[in-house]
Amino acid sequence: MLAELLLSMTVRCEPAARRLGYGRAQVGLWSRSRRCAKAWAPHHAETRAFVESLLAGQPQGGTAWVLGAGLLDDLPLAALAAKFDRVLMADIAWLPMQLWRLKRYPNVEARLFDVSGLAPMMLEWRVGKPLPEPQPAALLGLDVDKPGLVLSLNLLSQLPLLPLEKLERAGQSFATRQAYGRRIVAAHLAGLRQLDCRVGLVSEQRRIFRNRAGEVVMSESALFDITPPVAEKEWGWNLAPLGEIDNQTALELRVFASSDLSVSA
Repeated sequence: MLAELLLSMTVRCEPAARRLGYGRAQVGLWSRSRRCAKAWAPHHAETRAFVESLLAGQPQGGTAWVLGAGLLDDLPLAALAAKFDRVLMADIAWLPMQLWRLKRYPNVEARLFDVSGLAPMMLEWRVGKPLPEPQPAALLGLDVDKPGLVLSLNLLSQLPLLPLEKLERAGQSFATRQAYGRRIVAAHLAGLRQLDCRVGLVSEQRRIFRNRAGEVVMSESALFDITPPVAEKEWGWNLAPLGEIDNQTALELRVFASSDLSVSA
């Protein structure tokens, strides 16, 4: 707890995003990733392999965008830096150890960037006002240079989480929250589809809760029942082994990877 408290003081984050909890969430992600490193390793390896498969078909040079760069554990950083002239790593919050890790790659830049563009508007939102409209074009503000490859990694299902936390604290109904989460997910997919370059998408699509015997006790869409693009590959991510949530429940994610966003499954 002390390490997390000290780390939270060093998170690089815009004021609006910090007040909405994004700095806290990034520290929490780092802490869980350390506790569950062995369980998460296969997912990280699958994500890196998918990205490497995309790099094999890319021409040398140009710019790549990585949306939701996160803790960097699921990225083949050396391969990205070698393939592109510039690699822009975008996330709404950065931890100091990730920023330090990127310093070894002169052509890789960490950017503070709100992919959905919602943080300032959600901070100002109050009950009785219309909910801020998610903007598919928000991600175009990352850079003026046209990218040759855009990666959205383990981000799609996460974008609604903190906005929906605020709605829940404000007493908004489950139906209202679900509908708004769906709008946020749909906006990100629309934004990726409007890009004039190759796009690689990795996201969870289902959350599966199991008891101690391994039996499924609940399964739910991670994308608010939006049909994801056709998967080129799927795998399981042991997000929370027994003991992480509690001693009776484990959480597995079903993850998909796709580079053809024009068709839904």
